[in-house]
Amino acid sequence: MTHAIASFFAAWGEADADTRSANLRQTLSSSISYADPRTPDPITDIQAVIDYVGMYSQFAPGATAEVVAQSETAAQHRATVAFRMADGTEQLGQYYIDLDDQSRISRAVGFAGIGAPE
Repeated sequence: MTHAIASFFAAWGEADADTRSANLRQTLSSSISYADPRTPDPITDIQAVIDYVGMYSQFAPGATAEVVAQSETAAQHRATVAFRMADGTEQLGQYYIDLDDQSRISRAVGFAGIGAPE
């Protein structure tokens, strides 16, 4: 599993803002682009991504995020992430991720669910 990807999602459950920020800065490229179903437009600033991830911790205390599956094709990464709430409920999401030449996340696009047919 790619360290930056696992570390990025592990930081979502970090309660301490300074530790979370430091961990995220180590995983993100300076040319970041982050999007998921809750972002109206891609986030293209490291501090804005840090603030966005911080909202997860703020509004879902005790929640975590963990990469539970990952694959790679032609340097494109796909990660399935389990977002687990403190009450035990869980939602899966799937991310398509590009890394820069230093193995930091340069682009991440997330989707709710894992694409199963309805």
